[in-house]
Amino acid sequence: MTNPDDSIKKGSEFYFHNDTFTYTPNSLFCFSDQNKIRRWIIWLHTWQWFDHFITVVILFNSVLLAMRSYDDRLTEEYDPAWNDGLDDIGLVLTIVFMVECVLKIIGMGFVLHESSYLRDSWNILDFFVVIASVLDFFPSLKSVSSLKVLRTFRILRPLRSVNKVKRMKMLINSLLKSIPGLCNVVVFLIFLLSIFGIFATH
Repeated sequence: MTNPDDSIKKGSEFYFHNDTFTYTPNSLFCFSDQNKIRRWIIWLHTWQWFDHFITVVILFNSVLLAMRSYDDRLTEEYDPAWNDGLDDIGLVLTIVFMVECVLKIIGMGFVLHESSYLRDSWNILDFFVVIASVLDFFPSLKSVSSLKVLRTFRILRPLRSVNKVKRMKMLINSLLKSIPGLCNVVVFLIFLLSIFGIFATH
């Protein structure tokens, strides 16, 4: 007799683009593995050209962030028209990122399954940036000082490109895994410098 928990842990396999993807059998408790909408969504967000499109949008958004004038932080009277145009384009890009986020959550599941959306640390970063970007849809919130800090997290959007470039992602992961070893090296160097410092004072 098959244990239902075992099937949930194992997941369901989806074969698209000459590759097999394993996701939760029931996404958001309403999209089964046989649901045509969900299967089309999985086909879309695992499509190579969809990934390339999102990468181009991220890079374009990075260019817009670099073009933005931040002199409006110096005085409230300064309101450059250039920023207004960039904000309008930014709203469109935010919608694109929101659609990508929703599609992945529907296709992969949210958090319960081991291969779901929020089980990936890079997707957590993407989700946080998208949630912070939603504040752009509420102009009345822009004047709230406590929420302005969240809006500044839009500068993290370029980091989403790391998740799209596999080699860069491997380098970042390797760097993060080496941090504990680097901490040991730093402690050892501090110990050596302390020893030499003691010798220098005598």
